[in-house]
Amino acid sequence: MIRLFKRHPFVVSAFVLAVVLALFFATRIVVRTVYWSQHRDQPVAAWMTVGYVGRSWGFDPREIDERAGLPMPENGHPFTLEQIAKDRGVPVAEIIARVEAVVAEMEAEREAKRPAKP
Repeated sequence: MIRLFKRHPFVVSAFVLAVVLALFFATRIVVRTVYWSQHRDQPVAAWMTVGYVGRSWGFDPREIDERAGLPMPENGHPFTLEQIAKDRGVPVAEIIARVEAVVAEMEAEREAKRPAKP
């Protein structure tokens, strides 16, 4: 291997870099797949962000924000439902209920679009 590296340092370095990158992205895909397969349709909780709720339920978080009348994340920093409630001065249960209602509405729309099984 050392002899091969001395003969073709660029090719061996490029190959090693390609293997490292492939392993990195493969690991990332596996970790995300395993995590989200176990966190589907999670009940809405105060610690969640709208992005987490959207990903868990398979909906666009921006659409949930829009339908529920919640603020969009500023500078890419999402707010938890608890932070949104605190900023508005309302109980967190009210924000959770609003998000749950929107998720139920979107789920009903998704079910209505699915073809009926024979």
